[in-house]
Amino acid sequence: MQSELPELARARHHWIVLLRWPGKFAALGMVGLFVLAVFKPVPFTLLFIIVLIAAAALRWQTWKAEMIILTTKRIVRVRGIPETTTSEASLRIDRVSGARLIQTVPGKILDYGSIELEAPGDHPDVRHLVRIAEPKVFYDRLRRLIFAEELPPDPDFGSTDRYEPIPPARPRYDPEQNFVTDQLPRFWHEEQ
Repeated sequence: MQSELPELARARHHWIVLLRWPGKFAALGMVGLFVLAVFKPVPFTLLFIIVLIAAAALRWQTWKAEMIILTTKRIVRVRGIPETTTSEASLRIDRVSGARLIQTVPGKILDYGSIELEAPGDHPDVRHLVRIAEPKVFYDRLRRLIFAEELPPDPDFGSTDRYEPIPPARPRYDPEQNFVTDQLPRFWHEEQ
């Protein structure tokens, strides 16, 4: 993704999402084709194999194209197949008030987890980042950016040295920007 903002981290879903169950109608269709392939193997076995390969290729291509990108100003989630339809959702970092990393036992073994973000408003595509690969690295980068803190590397999860350091956070108030109103007069005098 081309952006004017520097990219701090990039994540994608873990390969485990390729093994999730399909939707109800897709599962019923596959079961129906499988039953037809068992009872009448000549035309339906080939059809079942073609549909199975096409569904697997579509799922793989969708998984490969989905990315979660962390920049200095926002979190961007890109979904879809680039050749057909894509969607992009973003959430400004200054709107995020909290983040939560959730890793189950299989997630810790296979190195995937979910990150939940707390932000005002409705951000369904960015608020829940489910089953992303290497979540600890992404979460540490996100937490450093949100709370403007420098964290030592966690010895349990290895080093996060493969990313450059995050630039220090700018102060929330910039005295040079007085485009809304000038500073209010003070009723006391500062001694010089």
